[in-house]
Amino acid sequence: MTRKRAKKYGLSDFQLIAVITGTIIGAGITILPRTVAENAGRDGWLSIGIAGVLVWVAAGLVYLLCRRFPSKTLPEFSVLILGKPLGILASSAYAIFVLVIGGTALRIFAELVKTWVFIWQPIWLFPLLILIPVVYITRLGPVSLGRLMELVFYLTIVAFLLFSLSLREFNILNLRPLGAEGLAAILSGVPEASFAFLGFDVLLVFFPLVVNRQRIFRIYMLALTLITFVYILNTVFIYGVMGVESALLQDWPLIHYLRIGTTPILERVDKLFLYIWTAQVTVVVGVRYYVGTFIFSTLAGKTHHDLWALLLWPALYAVAMLPQSQLDIFNVSGLVGLWGFVLVITLVLLLLIVAVIRGLDESGEVFKK
Repeated sequence: MTRKRAKKYGLSDFQLIAVITGTIIGAGITILPRTVAENAGRDGWLSIGIAGVLVWVAAGLVYLLCRRFPSKTLPEFSVLILGKPLGILASSAYAIFVLVIGGTALRIFAELVKTWVFIWQPIWLFPLLILIPVVYITRLGPVSLGRLMELVFYLTIVAFLLFSLSLREFNILNLRPLGAEGLAAILSGVPEASFAFLGFDVLLVFFPLVVNRQRIFRIYMLALTLITFVYILNTVFIYGVMGVESALLQDWPLIHYLRIGTTPILERVDKLFLYIWTAQVTVVVGVRYYVGTFIFSTLAGKTHHDLWALLLWPALYAVAMLPQSQLDIFNVSGLVGLWGFVLVITLVLLLLIVAVIRGLDESGEVFKK
């Protein structure tokens, strides 16, 4: 299939990379250096590396499950594997989870913007403004969403280039001695780091939408490797410039790090980053919202997905507005990350084991021709 037709009828290889990276890297990157440092200290970046390896294993399980049903999405093959009642229950639980995590990401970014840019604006305004493009692009379907994420991917590269502006203050001594916190501390930081990779499960819905499914695994692992590398660099830069002690004292260590950097024509690098990052968070929430509404519309008979996209946004908004304080936001984020990760792994393992026991495998339709 030509590149032009691929872009028209499904997701190209690059669009899949953009979808995976765009789904995982969101507002959480701004607080990740602090959360891992609370357990692993200056070796928090090692915890992220170990978490990345564990997520590769989890992603491999997701791929093996999806590969068995290359033409079906989660709500379809879960019903096939578990039967209709349990399949609907499992799919609905996952759909609720992605809506909750989308609303949580929305609120974290809204709090971040209010704290650093629009101090005097009411907090309820920012989620509403972001939900407008989210609902619009969700109604257009996955291919339009993939094209948007392809564009946002380039903007995200520009945002990461801003990280280099603070490196003149980098001191390698802030990272030494390597492993000083001890193996137990490093491993204790792995669960917190793993939560930052939530979104690797997006393949459960997007697998059948990729044009070249024979290359999905390589693209999948490449995207996760890129994300791991970005997370490690982000943490190393912040610890190297600010020191881990300072990072632990900041609610938003990445923003404090960016404030150190300046250019001859731009004094507040952090504000430019937040303006660019608005697009990244929009697509993060957009993918979550699409997955949730797609699952419910599929369970209802594959009808009127655009109607579901118009109707469910209040649920996303309600989740975003539920926390009453910044401390509540961080607590909710931790709980969502913990139980969300448990839900995804449990669901994938359950479906994969039952599918193997029952001998359900439709991969010959695509992979064994």
